[in-house]
Formats: sequence, structure tokens, C-alpha cells
Amino acid sequence: MKILTPSQLQKTDAYTIEHQQISSWELMERASLAALKEIKNITLNPQPVTVLAGSGNNGGDGLAIAYHLDQLGYKVNVLLLKYTPKLSKDCKINLDRLKANTSINIQEYIDTSSIEDLKIESIIIDAVFGIGLNRTLPNFVEKIISSANKRTALRIAVDLPSGLFLSKLTPENAKVFKAEYTLTFQCPKLNFFLPAYGNDLGEIKIIDIGLDQDFIDHLETEYEYVDEKFITKFYKTRQRFSHKGNYGHLLIVGGQYGMMGSVSLAAKSALKSGVGKVTVLSPKCGVEVLQQSVPEAMVIAADQNESVSPKELKFEPSNICIGMGLGQSEQALGTLKYFITEAKTPMLIDADGINLLAQNKDFLKALPAQSILTPHQGELKRLIGEWQDDYDKLEKVKSFVKTYNVILVAKDAYTFIASQDKIYINSTGNAGLATAGSGDTLSGIISSFLCQKYLPIEASILGVYAHGKAADIYANKYDENSLIASDIIKYLKNVFLQLKSHKH
Repeated sequence: MKILTPSQLQKTDAYTIEHQQISSWELMERASLAALKEIKNITLNPQPVTVLAGSGNNGGDGLAIAYHLDQLGYKVNVLLLKYTPKLSKDCKINLDRLKANTSINIQEYIDTSSIEDLKIESIIIDAVFGIGLNRTLPNFVEKIISSANKRTALRIAVDLPSGLFLSKLTPENAKVFKAEYTLTFQCPKLNFFLPAYGNDLGEIKIIDIGLDQDFIDHLETEYEYVDEKFITKFYKTRQRFSHKGNYGHLLIVGGQYGMMGSVSLAAKSALKSGVGKVTVLSPKCGVEVLQQSVPEAMVIAADQNESVSPKELKFEPSNICIGMGLGQSEQALGTLKYFITEAKTPMLIDADGINLLAQNKDFLKALPAQSILTPHQGELKRLIGEWQDDYDKLEKVKSFVKTYNVILVAKDAYTFIASQDKIYINSTGNAGLATAGSGDTLSGIISSFLCQKYLPIEASILGVYAHGKAADIYANKYDENSLIASDIIKYLKNVFLQLKSHKH
């Protein structure tokens, strides 16, 4: 799903209105009814509602929602925050409809007078500012938003929380409506996925309002949102007449004394993701551990007892996964250099391997084209340098992948997968993934798909999605706190079952 800029969204609205031969008010009504459907699903039964509406088209959405909620039997209270005295055309139409056809209490505010008398109900719907906001909230709006944020009410934002910018970064310490649900129209927005105000959005629900899809398909975008529909376009099911050789042979290099769990998790997750064969090159101390914990994997003992070292192989792996538990010693550096030199296909580098690359940037130029790096945020800083803000970080990521011709999987609450021409933002995963071994598991999953002849960018996107989805399935059944890396591996089967059912 494409992530559009505010300008592109406005152009898409205009094109839809013209080519579907509808008025802007009719499009607003369509959007409001679609939002209403989600609100009914969230609230279940009619409850007292306060709608915060602004003077523009986002306010018009809110007033339309207020009207339809009233028709459904909800007790509705409207606070019209007139940050500009003249309402937009469609906002005024909806205000006039409210006044003529309902007995809804409408309180109008143009300043901070009588702010103590605010009547806030058990549900608050925020429709004050939409995608065009590019300045901090007016003082009286800030005060009302702050008051709403302090209430124990269920908070729902229409399109985006008021106070959040889309065309640039939201200023630090800006007042933003703290939503538990954000009902965004047609597509997600880039700033939703940046850390500074990501917690203000709650659960994001993307609502299709029938904007012209052909027009959207022809728009050039820098960012793409990865959901199940996107994944099923390239997910491949197994062929009946096939054998393990068709699904690749992965070599995993890593581990040291006391840290064999990392390569064990990578091997297990790779096998559970469908790779034909896995061989682990491990220090001698890890051989017995691996053969007991992952009997399906083959193990080669390095010459050293407590740390892994290069070894000439008697087979040519489809791809190499290296870095987990590798350490950062001179020997570890030599091992990494050896396998970068030996690799004939894209490889995946994680953990200590990334830290070694950050200390030895010349190695980056020697990587096979389209190799995959999977840093967490600390490792990312070591690779690309410190950033001033999230936009600066994105520019540095784009420059890095173009300079070294790699795929960068930047792990975070929303993982960004950067290729030469686009950044993909993953939709799955939860806070339970902040647990030891989670990254090792992800490396195994992505490497498995790489061996199964997915393109490196496809393997990365699919791997991140499946990893996060397995965690979501677990969390929905149990909870996020108890999730450990082994649970991710266990629930991969559920992910593939879902993908297969949607494929057919």
C-alpha cells in the first residue's frame, strides 16, 4: 500500500471527485460513513460522545460523524473549535445539517474563555486538524486538546490526531491528541511510523473511502506500507514435485562459548521458514549444543574451541548468514572478512557482524551486491552515523543503501526495509519483540527466504512481516510480556497457514 504525501492525497481527492463525478461533500460523506462503521465496531453500543471539530474539512468529517451517531441513538455533544472564523464550505454544510435536523448541543470556542466548563463525554472523537496542519496548535485548541488527553474517555482520532504534522516533523513538545484509535483515510501516513509521536496514534485502522485506485497506482512514492495484501502478491507456496535441494542450503556462521543460543535460534527459524538444508559453522564447544537443540541442522566444528573461525567447506551454500554471537575480536573480524570474500551470492549480516562492518567500512564495499544488513537502532547509528532527527535518519539510510548497494533492515517499533529506490514499512509486530534472541530469529527467517530464491528485497520484506505476524498471533492468544524468541518460531506455522489461505 502506497504511503502518499499530503499533496498527493489532495490531488487524489480532486481526481476522484472529477472522475467519479461526485461533489467534495459527497466524498466527505463517504469518508464519514466509513469512519462511522469503525466507530460502531470500537464502541459496540451507543454511548455518550464528544466530537471535537475544527473549522476545516477535518472538522466537516467530525460534524458528519456527529450527525450519523445521533441518528443511531448516541448521545452527542459537539465542541466546535473555530480556529478560523470562516468554516470550509463542506464543514458549514454539515454544521447547518446538525442545527436543522438534530438537538445536539453545539458549543463554539474561539478563545480560551469558559474552558473550565468543558463537557467531555465517555468517548472523544478528534476531528480538529487534518493533513494540512503545518503550524503549532492555537493556544485555546492546545488547552482543549490537553484537557481531552487527561480524561479517562476512549479517544478516537479521525484521519490523524490533531497536532500531528505530515509534511514535516512535528515540533518537539507540541501538543498532540493522544488517540487510542486513529481512523485514517485510504492509506497510512509516513509520520505515523516515526518514534517521536508514534505513541499518540494508538491502533491504526486504514479506511478505504473509494479514492481512485488507478490514479494512486500511477503515483510515484518513496514509501510503501507492507500489509498482508502486499505480501500475498509475491509469497510462493511449495511445489508438490520438489525436493530439499529446490529450497536452498543455508550456511550460518557464528556463536561462541556461552552464546550458542543465537545461532541455534537462527537455524531453527530458518528451517521453520522452509529452507531445504541448514549447516552451522560453530566453535567446537557448540557442536553438541546445536546437534541436541536443532537435530535437523548439520554442524561443522571450527578449529577453535570457544569461538568460530574460518573453515574451508566441502559444499557451496546458497547463501550465508553471519554475525550472531560472532564477537568483535580480531579472529571474528578475520572470519567475517573470509566469508565476505568467499560469498558469491547476497549474504545476511547481523549483530556482531554489523558492529565489525561499522568499524571497518572498507568491508562494506566488498559485500556481494544486495546483501542484507539487519541493525537495531544502536547498530544503525554505528553504521550510518548520528542523525539530527527522524527525517535526517531516513536520508542517511537512503544514502547508505545507494552507496553500498545493500538492503538495510532497520529494526524498530515499525521496521523500515530500505532498498535502492524505496523504503518499505512493516505493519506487523508488537512490543513483545523487544526480547533477547528476537533479532537472531529474524535473521534466520530472512536468510531462509533468500535461499528459496526470493529476491533480497522480497526476502527481507517477507521475513520481517512473518516475524512480526508470528509475534502478533502469539500476543493475541496470550500477551506481549511473555513472548520469547522461541515462541516466534513456534507460531510461524500459523503465519504461513494464513498466507496460503489468502493466496488461494
